[in-house]
Order: sequence, then structure tokens, then C-alpha cells
Amino acid sequence: MPFKDLMGKAQDVANAATDVAGRFLDEFNEALPAMRALGFTFKDLHVGTGLPPEISVKLVASIDTVDVKKVQEIIDKKAENKTLVALLKALQAAYHIKQLLGDVAFKGVEMDITLGLPPHVSVGFVSHTASSAGVAAAGAA
Repeated sequence: MPFKDLMGKAQDVANAATDVAGRFLDEFNEALPAMRALGFTFKDLHVGTGLPPEISVKLVASIDTVDVKKVQEIIDKKAENKTLVALLKALQAAYHIKQLLGDVAFKGVEMDITLGLPPHVSVGFVSHTASSAGVAAAGAA
């Protein structure tokens, strides 16, 4: 009987984690038009089916296409989408730190996003830009 109870609890936890991941994914899908408006496209998508499940996405953009002033406007306009706000605040913080570095010549920005428990956003600047053909193919997938 105790093993059966343990398995039932494990199933309840798995169901709850899947529900949370689903909500993150719904909010992320709602965030995509705003991210595309800033010039971001998909580079990679990975799905992990563990407990908890997680989805990892890499978005890339050219430094020239990201309008940092527009980021705060989107945050103010879409404040109810917590996932989008978290992505944009991470982007703002990274741009602030980048400014402190002075005239370092970066050409691209990459956002590594993990939708899971806990969610995680990492923003990096790169000296190259992703090839538009590779990014377009990944975005269509």
C-alpha cells in the first residue's frame, strides 16, 4: 500500500509540473510576437521530458535590430505576461551591462530560455550573427 501511495503522489507531482510547464509555454507563445518585433528569431528548440519537464529555446537577433528603447514600452504594454516581462527585463539588464563595457564590437544577441521549474533566462552577446538561412529554417520548424 505505501508504494501505491508513493506512486500516486509522484503522478500528482508530475501532473502539476506538466500543468505549470504548459502555462509557461502558453505565455511564451503569447510573448513571441513582441520578441519578433524586436528582431529575434528561433535558433534552437530542445524538449526535456523529465520531472519536471522543460523546454529550452534559443532566440537570436542582430544587435542592429534590437531597439532597447522599445523594450520598456513593451514591458509597460504587456505587463500581464510575466514570461515576456522576465525575458525583456533580462534583455534590459544585459544591455545595461554591455554599455558598461564601452565600445566592444558585438554583432549579435542570443537569449537562452528554459521554460521549466524554475524558469531561466540567459542573455549573451556574440561577435558574429547567426546566418539568416539557418535561423529562418529553425524558426519554420
